[in-house]
Amino acid sequence: MNLDLNNRETKLTDAEFDSLERNENGRIIDDFPMAWIWMTAEQKDRLHGDDISYGDDCDEEMRCMMAEFM
Repeated sequence: MNLDLNNRETKLTDAEFDSLERNENGRIIDDFPMAWIWMTAEQKDRLHGDDISYGDDCDEEMRCMMAEFM
């Protein structure tokens, strides 16, 4: 499945989430920050290990960027 994460307007479906390219350890190797934006809360709950930490880093970076514009 070829996902265009740059031009999305809706959250990922479970089928799209499951189709994200992963390495042998199960970590998402597609454009993770872009995928993170479009994941549902339930999909984020299905992540584990380093992907959770990376997602937290993405959230923190977004909070910092938003604070700069306020």
